[in-house]
Amino acid sequence: MQPTFLHLKIQLWNNAQLDFNHSNTITLIAIIQNKKSKSMKKMIGFLAILISFQSVQAQDFEKVKNSILVTKFENAKLEYEKILTKKPTLKTSSEAAYWKSRIYSGINKDSSLLKKFPDAFEQIKTALEEYIKADPALAIAKENGQDPFFDVYVKSFKEGVVAFNAKNWKVAAAYFDQAVLYSDIIFAKGWASTKQKFDTTSIMYAGYSHQNAGNVEETMGYYKRLIDSKITSQDLIEVYRYMLVQLIAKKDKITFDTYYQIAENAYPKDSWEDFKSEYIDKNLNMEEKVKLFDEITANGKISEIELQMFGDMFMSGRNAEGISAENNEKYILKAADAYKRAYSMNNKNYAAAFNVGISYYNQYTILDEKYSDNIRALQSLNSNKPAPPKDPKKKATLDAQFKLQVDSIKKLNTALDLPIKEKVDAAIEWIEKAFSVIKDKEKLDRSEKNVASRSVDFLATLYGFKRDKTRGKDQKASDEYDAKYNAYDKLHDKYQ
Repeated sequence: MQPTFLHLKIQLWNNAQLDFNHSNTITLIAIIQNKKSKSMKKMIGFLAILISFQSVQAQDFEKVKNSILVTKFENAKLEYEKILTKKPTLKTSSEAAYWKSRIYSGINKDSSLLKKFPDAFEQIKTALEEYIKADPALAIAKENGQDPFFDVYVKSFKEGVVAFNAKNWKVAAAYFDQAVLYSDIIFAKGWASTKQKFDTTSIMYAGYSHQNAGNVEETMGYYKRLIDSKITSQDLIEVYRYMLVQLIAKKDKITFDTYYQIAENAYPKDSWEDFKSEYIDKNLNMEEKVKLFDEITANGKISEIELQMFGDMFMSGRNAEGISAENNEKYILKAADAYKRAYSMNNKNYAAAFNVGISYYNQYTILDEKYSDNIRALQSLNSNKPAPPKDPKKKATLDAQFKLQVDSIKKLNTALDLPIKEKVDAAIEWIEKAFSVIKDKEKLDRSEKNVASRSVDFLATLYGFKRDKTRGKDQKASDEYDAKYNAYDKLHDKYQ
């Protein structure tokens, strides 16, 4: 089963305002205990050198910082270029990358400057990528402001929405990947006014976009974050379904079981049994299915729906290519057992009752085919009987041998009479149970109509068989079966 794609209805942020808490300053309180160990003294000495080095670099960009504070971004750009010309070694420093992102962040917000520097946004992204690598703790951004991070996040989200609405899934996915990356930083560092753990909306859109683009691994990664955080709404139920479908395809039983339980707990009013059935059907062979069925039923922890699904699997498995006659009968019996258990839980389950009847009908047809094979063997034996010899003694010997062969075949069919009768009677009993549930309903749905139509046809066939079997032996019984045959045969067109 394939879950439907989700299309979240949204409005573009044309008039929206983001309430983010930009902090331009930060107070760092360092408490260093005065211990006499030599290793601690060395560490303090190293920290002193590092802080001193960083302070020198910070002083190098002081003019850049001051220009930015008074919103003179073009002037800040000139000062920045002078510094790097004078000290080329600073080009790869975290300070250089950070202040470059701040410069272009200001330019990007100034329409007149943006005309002169149209690549400002790309410059912000490049500078931030370099800065994040150089300063993983983002200490400089904490102290001096986070505008560039918000710039990339907001624009990435907006462009992602545009691409999503245009159904340009690959482009949308790339933008939302970027939005998630920067929103994760923003929320993890506590730079936003909201205290949520991550940007749910960006993650949802990233997942939707990747799903529609056919990127399974990326989609599962985003959906896993939503599910693991126990985010639920009726719109998000497809996220849980998608996850289960992919875990079925991966044959990952442990993870499948985990997320199956999460889905059941998150949406208890919805049915999830189909996914469990699909996992079993696609990833277990028939003998493994039988073993699992026996284990579950022995524990008593199985639902009506699951029982019916096992019945369906066993009925389907008997028709698989290469199945031996022995296993064919075995799976029919297992199917009947599963359907009977389902019906015992709900005697209005007409489908389960009908399927029990069909399982008995299939058992009857197997025995009837053997019966017919024996009749054909008898006919062949009679057709190929050799001409009797003239010698009376030889003729008597040949006749005795022929009679033994005939009697042997007739004995096989005699032995089949009782089990055939039992299977036919059982098939009639269960199919009539199914038919009785729905026969008097004023309006039948498609499934009910299908079962009703097939029931009357099967019952006519079965009663016709019983009529023919008793004809000439028990006329009263034969007449009764003939009446039953006619009653059901007349209903054939009623449920078409």
